[in-house]
Formats: sequence, C-alpha cells, structure tokens
Amino acid sequence: MTFLGSQSLWQAITDKLIGDSILMGQISGIYDPAPEGQTLPYLTIGEGIMRDWSAKDFTGQEHLIDIHIWSGNRGAGQIRSLADLVANLLTGQNLVLTGHQLVELKFIFLENFFDGDGEVRHGILRFRARTIQTV
Repeated sequence: MTFLGSQSLWQAITDKLIGDSILMGQISGIYDPAPEGQTLPYLTIGEGIMRDWSAKDFTGQEHLIDIHIWSGNRGAGQIRSLADLVANLLTGQNLVLTGHQLVELKFIFLENFFDGDGEVRHGILRFRARTIQTV
C-alpha cells in the first residue's frame, strides 16, 4: 500500500503525455530533469505540492503539479501551442493510478516568460489533482 499518491500520479501524467504522438512529434522529450544541452523544445514535470484532502470516510490528497515547457523560439506562440496540447491531454482525464483513484484533474494557470538568459522561453502549466487512497 502506498499512502502518498504523488509518485503514481506523476507516472500516470508522464505516461499520458508520452503516449501522445502529436505532442511527442513536437518536442524532444519529457524529462525530470532534462539532460544538459537537451534540444529544445521539451517538457519537464517539476515541482509539486501535496497536502491532505481527507474526509471522515476517505483518505485523500490534493496535488499541485507544475509542467514546464522550454522553447528556443523568441515568440510565445510555441509555448502557447504546446501548453494547449498538454492541457487538452490532461484536463478532466481519468488517469489510472496505483493504490489511488484520481477524482479530479484541472488546469489552474499558464505562465509564459523568458528564462534568466533571455534566450530560452519558459512556460509553466499548473494543474490541481485530487486523489483518494483505494487500499
């Protein structure tokens, strides 16, 4: 039994994204973390916050998950396009988790900006997931 659903959720999200040929045809990969010098664009599934979401009759968790999009294009269009693909693939999906059930997966926000060097554009998609432990 796994008490925390985060690893299973992260794996299900990664599997869903990797399984989409349209997305994978537009990026060099999905990493955690990306190898040094990786060809742009690519995604990383990064930071997350998890907190208790239990009630009297179930053990649950709420997860905030950040998916980062990295692009070498100066314009913001590639980030927006990839963000739209990712959001469509994940929002409202019933992903299969080990030891947990996904109750909800919702898009929260997209932030699109230049990284510190001014050469790489960086998008951050945040999702909220709620899971319950299934035993």
